[in-house]
Amino acid sequence: MKRKWSEIEANEWYKKQGWIRGCNFISSDCVNRLDMFQNYKHEQKLSTAKKELELCKKIGFNSVRIWANFDVYYKESDSYMEIFEKYIQLCADNDLKVMVVLTHEEDLPRGNRFKAKKMGKQKYALGEHQGRIPLSQKEISLPVKHYMEYEKCYDKFIEMVTKIVSKYKDDERILCWNIYNEPGISIGNRSISILKTLFSIVRDLDPIQPLCADIFRGISNESLVSEEEKIALELSDIISFHSYCPYDVLVEQIRYFKQFNRPIFLTEWLHRINHNNVYEIYPLLYLNNISNYCWGFVVGKTQTNEPWPHMWYEYENGIITDFDFTKWQHDLFRPNYKPYDPNEIKIIERFNALANKDK
Repeated sequence: MKRKWSEIEANEWYKKQGWIRGCNFISSDCVNRLDMFQNYKHEQKLSTAKKELELCKKIGFNSVRIWANFDVYYKESDSYMEIFEKYIQLCADNDLKVMVVLTHEEDLPRGNRFKAKKMGKQKYALGEHQGRIPLSQKEISLPVKHYMEYEKCYDKFIEMVTKIVSKYKDDERILCWNIYNEPGISIGNRSISILKTLFSIVRDLDPIQPLCADIFRGISNESLVSEEEKIALELSDIISFHSYCPYDVLVEQIRYFKQFNRPIFLTEWLHRINHNNVYEIYPLLYLNNISNYCWGFVVGKTQTNEPWPHMWYEYENGIITDFDFTKWQHDLFRPNYKPYDPNEIKIIERFNALANKDK
C-alpha cells in the first residue's frame, strides 16, 4: 500500500498467515552476507543453503529472514539480483516465505571516504562471534557511516532498494519488508532521516506486503528508549522487535507491544547464555501468537554460537555475572546437521505441529 496499513488491515493479513516461525538465515559455509550473495563460489553456497533450508522445512519452520547486502550490489549488481532470486526460490521450494531486511547498521563502512569491501574469499577469526576480525585502534577511531551518508553511494543504494522491492512487490513468496534492522544501533539518531526516506520510497512502490522496522533496545518506564525506535514503530504496519532477554523480561515486552493492537513479530531471539532459551521462550511465543525468527540455524563460519565479545568484558569486570558460558549463544544445529540439543528441536516441532492444527 502507498500508506500505513490500518490496525484492521494488518490483523486481517496476519490471520491469513497463521503462526510464522523460522530463523535469521545464512548458510553455514558463509562467513558473512557478502559471502552469501557474491558471485565467488555462489553455486557452492547455494548448494549448502538448499540442504539447510530443507532442514528448516523438516522441523516445521515456514519462514526465514534474509538480509540484503549493499556491498555485493555495489560491485556485482547484475549477478547479485540473480543470486538473490535463487535464494528466494530455494525458500519457496521449501514452503518458506521470506522476510527481507533492506538495510542495517551491522559492519557499516568507517571513515569519511567510502571504501568498498573486498569480494572473494572472506577472512574470519576463529572463536569470534560472527567471525569478526578485531578492529585496529586506527579503524576504531574512524566514524561509522551508513552507505546513504556517502554521496558516492546514495543513488546506488536507492537503486538497490528500488530494484528489489519493484521486482518482488507483488510476489507472495515475500512475506514482509523489514525496511531497517535496528535503526540507530551504530549511528544513533542520524538513522532517522534514512529510516523515513526508505519507508517513503518503498511505500511509493505500492507493495502488497506490510512494512516494518525493528525495536531492539527494550522498554524503560513503559516507553521506548530512543527516538529512532519510536519513529520505527510509528511507521510500521506490523511490530518487529528483538529480545535476547530472559523469560520474565520478555513477558513484560510482549505486554507492552500488545497495546498497539497490531501483529507482533519477534524478529531476533535465542540467547541461551543470557537465559533466553527454547524451552521457555518458544511455547510463550506460540501461546501469544508472536511470530518469530531465532538467530542462526546451522552453526558455521559466522560462529554465532560464541558470545558477543562485550559479554566477556562484562563478566570479567563483575558488571554481569549471571551468564552461562557453558551453552551456545545462538544456532540450533551442529555442522553435521545433528541438533545442538535434541530436546530443543522436539519442543520446536511440537509447537509447530500445534500451529498447523490451528489453521
